[in-house]
Amino acid sequence: MTNRVDRVSLAAGVRATRLPRARSVIIARRAARARPRRTSLGQILLVVVLATMVALGAFGGVGLLAIGAAITQLGAGLPDPAQLDSLSFAQPTIIYDRTGKVELARFQQEKRRVLAFDEVPHVVLDTITTAEDRTFWDNDGFDLGAIVAAAVQNATDGATTERGASTITQQLVRARLLPAGVSDGDRYFRKVLEIIQSSRLTADFPGQDGKAKIITAYLNEVYFGHEAYGIAAAAEIYFGVADLAELTPAQAALLAGLVKAPSVYDPYRYAVKGSDGKLVVPPSSPPVVRRNWVLDNLATSRWTTLSPSDLAAAKAEPVVLTGDHPRFMRAPHFSWQVRSQLEQILGSADAVDRGGYSVITTLDWAAQQLAERYITAAAIAPNLKSAQAEQLLDRLKVPAADRGWIAGLRGKDLHNAILIAIDYRHGDVLAYVGSAGYYRTSLASPEFAPEHDAVLASRQPGSAFKPIVYSAAFEEGALTPGSVLLDITTRFDRSWVPRDADERDRGPVLVRDALQQSLNIPAIRALQRVGNEPVASLAERLGINFEGGHTAYLQAGLAGAIGTVETRPFDLTGAFGAIANGGLKVPSRLILSITAPDGRVVYHAPEVAGTQALSPQSAFLTTDILAGNTNPDQNPIWARPLALHNTPNGSRRPAAVKTGTADDARDLSTYGFLAPPKNPDSAGLAVGVWLGNSDHSAPQAAKPATSIVAAAPLWHAFVRDYTKAWPVATFKAPNGVVRTTIDRWSGGRPGPWTQDTRVEWFRQGTQPGTRGAVDEDGLLYSAACGTWQVDPVKAELGLEAWKPDVQDWAYRARQGVGVVGQYDTATAYFLGESSWGGPIVGDCTPGGQGGGGGPGHGHHH
Repeated sequence: MTNRVDRVSLAAGVRATRLPRARSVIIARRAARARPRRTSLGQILLVVVLATMVALGAFGGVGLLAIGAAITQLGAGLPDPAQLDSLSFAQPTIIYDRTGKVELARFQQEKRRVLAFDEVPHVVLDTITTAEDRTFWDNDGFDLGAIVAAAVQNATDGATTERGASTITQQLVRARLLPAGVSDGDRYFRKVLEIIQSSRLTADFPGQDGKAKIITAYLNEVYFGHEAYGIAAAAEIYFGVADLAELTPAQAALLAGLVKAPSVYDPYRYAVKGSDGKLVVPPSSPPVVRRNWVLDNLATSRWTTLSPSDLAAAKAEPVVLTGDHPRFMRAPHFSWQVRSQLEQILGSADAVDRGGYSVITTLDWAAQQLAERYITAAAIAPNLKSAQAEQLLDRLKVPAADRGWIAGLRGKDLHNAILIAIDYRHGDVLAYVGSAGYYRTSLASPEFAPEHDAVLASRQPGSAFKPIVYSAAFEEGALTPGSVLLDITTRFDRSWVPRDADERDRGPVLVRDALQQSLNIPAIRALQRVGNEPVASLAERLGINFEGGHTAYLQAGLAGAIGTVETRPFDLTGAFGAIANGGLKVPSRLILSITAPDGRVVYHAPEVAGTQALSPQSAFLTTDILAGNTNPDQNPIWARPLALHNTPNGSRRPAAVKTGTADDARDLSTYGFLAPPKNPDSAGLAVGVWLGNSDHSAPQAAKPATSIVAAAPLWHAFVRDYTKAWPVATFKAPNGVVRTTIDRWSGGRPGPWTQDTRVEWFRQGTQPGTRGAVDEDGLLYSAACGTWQVDPVKAELGLEAWKPDVQDWAYRARQGVGVVGQYDTATAYFLGESSWGGPIVGDCTPGGQGGGGGPGHGHHH
């Protein structure tokens, strides 16, 4: 026999037994004669067993031994009472920040906090035994007199509900130590099993130590109403008391009184709000009346003795409830992602909701608070009325230095933003803001979906994807930072003529300049050089998942160079972190450890070495270029919102950053990182931000914002404040890269055409003058008219079909800057320059750039 008991055979055994005419049998027979016609087998058995238990105390005999055998047989199908020592209770799983001190969220089916016996004060023990089982400390697990009286009454008057006669031990047994399914059958038969099991439990756990274990389990298990399971949860939910020692006798008595009928006595049903805002329960209400009954009966309790004046004071004590305080998650989007990983690690949602685990996450609460501050300032404040916006910024303590760019976002129709910060060395997610306010539901709209996690939403990265393209080109040997590319608007296929953001044609530019100034046309030519497949493969090694997968990037063709294929901000932040980490991609993690309620560490995040997604040399080349975006000497335009002067002496902190603005300004983003600190245990910081609308709608603004005025200052504000106390680290060149002097305009080895030089980084063996050189010397120049002239057609290494547009640019360039071509783009010098490196080929006019033949459709702009 396992969990089910053969009732027929047991009943037959009882009928075949002759009972002596003891008082107990007389009671049983009288009850049997008085029972209704529909009396169940379980009811008969209950009365017989009770009578037998009485008789066994005073008589012997073969008949009674048979009854005892029947009871033993019943008990054989019950769980082992020793399970009390291993009972587990459904408890919330609580997740904390990386310090283990800040609670972020709890996931639970039942509100419960498990206590040990020594955490329960005597007054709580006394009130609960007074209310539920006054003989608890002395009985054998059941109160025979009360049960017999209740059974006789129920049998006599045909009552459909049992009288209350269950001891604390019986209540615990009923909840946790009966076979599954017993409660679904005959309630009298269940009562028999309950009594037998309570007796066995008390016998297995004798003395006061055993009673302590039983009542502790009971107090952790029993339901107190209002979603409170266990006495600890009840004290907190009703009175806001975390330490039971702080409960007054009156409060303890009220809690004890709830167990009998939690929904009937729930004090929140009767509470009224006073003029001071407090919730007070009227003295005449059922829960207070029952509380006073418990207090009156404390005179018979074990430890607590109230003097007449103490009793009067306790009964006069007003019942003031703490009120319902909805529990809000901190870092909610992050917390939900942690929960998803917990289900995978622990095996089920039920394990998370009931397991009582303590989870230490990677989150840095200081970083999270800063992130939430600036995300709110950037996405919420600009969409409020001016006075409300200022009040919000004041509450957020946003510095005056940031209020200018925030004000600049007013009227730009941008309603949401995210920020993700990752320690790229260890993979730890330090901050994770999935929207501009998870609980700001009053502001919800299609443009702002508070609960939607945009960190994991697919968005167009725009120019923020260009570093991946150039990194692949460096890795494949297709380009170097000194390679020459053409910034000339070109019809790349029949219907696609992309332009730079400012609609200018700068002519020949070097890769470093093209990437720092985020020029679209050179990036497209770079992708044509390296190919979509190597770029897609590198992106995936760096952890980037494309919307539509690998194939989607291949199908995008050359448009993939300018970030038209959607990716997730989380992935792109991690990819930038891998570039910062010398090309080493360390998997991101949210959880550091999981501890079970018994103190066992069931999970500890392994230290992962990571995978080399990109060579350290190629990673450094990209890093060095992007670092120029925070250096006013290299890129004054981008450095204006991005340069970090947050060091103790005000010097500039090196950082490598790239912005991205997608089509129609739908997605504005900035991604970047700091140099790895000298201490290998210290965090390496990579941060990504995005602004836009949740529904992907294009902002309806007369002049839409760009990433450099929206996402860039947001990135800067967070990183500036978060790292202000960090030591300054600089980017170090790895082995395998060299600095070489090159021609300033062509990128090749200096020659007779050279007017000026510059120094550039190369992977060893790819610099000009070596066998593995990517660019031939003098690629940009042709000898003509007795001098060296810039020949962009010679530098065009793309398709033959592209050359007519290059020739058209050469014709316009010979006329000077500002000459507009057929695609409405104008010739221009590169930032700060006054030349394209010499006269344009075909210009044989002495000392001039103009003249020469060519197409006649150019005009000055």
